[in-house]
Amino acid sequence: MTTQSERANLLDALLEGMGEKGYCRAAVETALHQPGLDCGQCLVEFVDTDLSLFAAYDQLTERLRRKAGEGCAATHSEWPQRVCSGLQALLEEISANPQMARVLVRSFPSSGPEARARYQQFVEEFAPLLSEGREVSGVDDELPGEVEMLAVGAAEAIIFEEIEAGRAAGLPTLGPAILFSVLVPFLGPQAASAQMQTARGAIDRGDLEVA
Repeated sequence: MTTQSERANLLDALLEGMGEKGYCRAAVETALHQPGLDCGQCLVEFVDTDLSLFAAYDQLTERLRRKAGEGCAATHSEWPQRVCSGLQALLEEISANPQMARVLVRSFPSSGPEARARYQQFVEEFAPLLSEGREVSGVDDELPGEVEMLAVGAAEAIIFEEIEAGRAAGLPTLGPAILFSVLVPFLGPQAASAQMQTARGAIDRGDLEVA
């Protein structure tokens, strides 16, 4: 019987195997031979490869959502600074494992329609974190109903492109530019640019609050 910690490590290993071997049984074989994992105890976890891969992906996306939420909560500043902190925490978590980042946006979503829908759901779940921006904007009535998703989509496009280009490790340095794309629908270009410059200065000084 695997412990919760062992199962979490096993699911992470499965995604790493998927990154190396693709969406196939070979990914399972790779995971089962990770150092420190007992194949005999863990084999039952992979009876259904599809279910195991979806469980592994859900674990990954939940960790990323949690990091972003913790980043937002790490500072008691105004809404733009909370968004900045949450975004930076997310980027740092993604950049820590570039291979897993590619699984996040490419290897898993490209495995089929249901997997693609799971990725889209993950992206869309960041929209509520931006809902306060309507109040901050002062022009809530003039904003389109899907403005939160437009902002999330702008950030996702940049992140996706960087991961695809093999530059996932450098994502944290792009945090201020991505922040601008998120804030501009709510604050306008001038105020969003000011927030971008503030974030860049904080990163350069190493005093940006993240979880």
